[in-house]
Amino acid sequence: MNAVANQLMLFELPDGERKTYRAIRHDVVRTKQANNVRDLHHPDQKINQINFVLQNLNKQKGHQILELFCGQGNLTKIYSDYGHVIACDKKYAKTGDSFLLFHKLIFEKQKFSIIDIDPYGFPNRFFPDLFLLIEDGILFLTMPKPYVNILNGITQTHLISYFGEPNPSEETIIDQIATWGLCHWRMVELIDSIDCDSVWRFAFQIKKVKATDYTGVRNR
Repeated sequence: MNAVANQLMLFELPDGERKTYRAIRHDVVRTKQANNVRDLHHPDQKINQINFVLQNLNKQKGHQILELFCGQGNLTKIYSDYGHVIACDKKYAKTGDSFLLFHKLIFEKQKFSIIDIDPYGFPNRFFPDLFLLIEDGILFLTMPKPYVNILNGITQTHLISYFGEPNPSEETIIDQIATWGLCHWRMVELIDSIDCDSVWRFAFQIKKVKATDYTGVRNR
């Protein structure tokens, strides 16, 4: 029996409920997330990346910073050293729904020089309109690795609708994010990536470009 088949075997729990190994593992991960376990949230790795990028690759000061799904504020404290932070998390910070705030800020035509999206699930629903909130700056993004998550029919359909395949690779995901940037004429360049076990943590440089300059087409 191969590894995938093993993960799909049903196990009977003490309460009589039957779950696959993947589902049990998923429950354990969610419990650790709720308890802010450091080896799951990887705050040290994320903090090191933030400081590396903002101290070496983008030395601008006085940032306007948007942090969605800020959790218990592990990164908010770091960001406060670099500028003004709007931090949002429905469960822990009690500052509202990150998705609703996202749409509200677009409606208000707000702009930020740093955006951090660190959700428990896939961040795909923020694209491509996320780029309406940033013209010149850095996007930090946490992206779950599809192949280590529970790829049920719902998840697979979700990934197909955004990436064109049910189990996209890291390269496919990065390329698609860059393509989404062009929906609003933003050049998107990956400047740093770290592997955090079950997720990738990306840092992208975002720059607004003129459509005529990018395409080489002149307006008549």
